[in-house]
Amino acid sequence: MVQQTGYSNRKIRRSYWLMAGAIVLGCLVLPTVAQQSSAPVNNQGRQLSLEDQLKAGLKAFTKADKKFIDEVVLKVEEGKLPERLVNATFLWARDRAARKSRARELRPMVYFRPAITIQAKRIGVLLSVPKNIVIARPGRPRTQ
Repeated sequence: MVQQTGYSNRKIRRSYWLMAGAIVLGCLVLPTVAQQSSAPVNNQGRQLSLEDQLKAGLKAFTKADKKFIDEVVLKVEEGKLPERLVNATFLWARDRAARKSRARELRPMVYFRPAITIQAKRIGVLLSVPKNIVIARPGRPRTQ
């Protein structure tokens, strides 16, 4: 007499087919996901300009925010500020806003402005900072 283990051959075969189907589906989907560009793209498939990317991604609403972004873009176009540095700071600010502002809604611009100002200052590029914004680094007293 054959002892029953609770699993029939039909159930085992079905699980193998499901696993094989999942692997085939993964092989078909993974290359298309990997081929997608990480650069921001609008609906027509064209790459966004740096200015549009920053204004939309950082949720720049005020005139001061837009003016600051225009200044950053100008410095990039002049070759004084590396675009790679701006993009890295942009991504960091968006990530930081997503992680830190659970209690209250903070725009990524709140993190981008002081971070890019400090980064630019380190390489000798001065960006204008409005008088009402105080930039302080951790461990240092705030001065106005």
